[in-house]
Amino acid sequence: MRLVNAESDGLPGLVVDRYANFIVCQFLTAGADYWKPTLVEILASGSGVVGVYERSDVDVRAKEGLQSQTGVAWGDAPPDLVEVWEAAPARVGQVGERWRFGVDIMRGHKTGFYLDQRENRRLLAEYARGQKILNVFAYTGAFTVSSAWGGAREIISVDSSAPALALAAHNLALNRLPTTGLTEADAFKALREYRDRGETFDVIVLDPPKFAHAESQINKATRAYKDINWLALRLLNPGGHLFTFSCSGLITEDLFQKVLFGAALDAGREVQLIRRLSQATDHPVLLSFPEAAYLKGFVCRAA
Repeated sequence: MRLVNAESDGLPGLVVDRYANFIVCQFLTAGADYWKPTLVEILASGSGVVGVYERSDVDVRAKEGLQSQTGVAWGDAPPDLVEVWEAAPARVGQVGERWRFGVDIMRGHKTGFYLDQRENRRLLAEYARGQKILNVFAYTGAFTVSSAWGGAREIISVDSSAPALALAAHNLALNRLPTTGLTEADAFKALREYRDRGETFDVIVLDPPKFAHAESQINKATRAYKDINWLALRLLNPGGHLFTFSCSGLITEDLFQKVLFGAALDAGREVQLIRRLSQATDHPVLLSFPEAAYLKGFVCRAA
């Protein structure tokens, strides 16, 4: 879970996540970095904490005149993988089920795992039964796990990183799920190849990395979002569902919806917006800091 969500929790520049008995923190501003010794001492006092690990290796620190910094801030060094549990949706006759994930907190994206997608993973499981699913930008396979657990009949998971896919296979095996369909490929090329081969899918998940890191990149980012969503809509079976996301804070929900409209128009598909999605509830948004609402998503149904 996320313990501290920076400005939205009243601590600008500080991000703190907990994975099992390890705390992972990012000090993103000069102010947060100044208070690092005190903050680490407080975090280390948490119940059951055996180690505090710093992942201040993000570009924004350079704007604050700070160098990138990672490593053990207190206590034990983490193992290569820390195993965490995540509650799965309830099924008839089953109580207290959970998914298991291996998290690489020393080298993984962000602090090691996409905690912000927790509730959206649970939702995807409800759409999965009997479906053929394409998970694009699959990373370490969390959406793949939820799809397989939900009863998908076939899943193809695409990512350009071989190490990420290896961890995805590990996560599937942890949950006693099939490890087939993991595909190392560039997402844009893979989508075009599936289109050219005439392949179709019942559910497609698009969860790309941040495309816009500065305002000067917004136009380029919107073209990229439109391209992948246009391709996805070409691949959806009638009545199929698209789970599509943007984690670019500079791309507003309104702009993202307009991009999807343009993609649907060019794809020649009538598309219904079924649900609006956002980050998990342990990633709150302070009303006076709307920029914290960085993750936005839609569940769409293609006619």
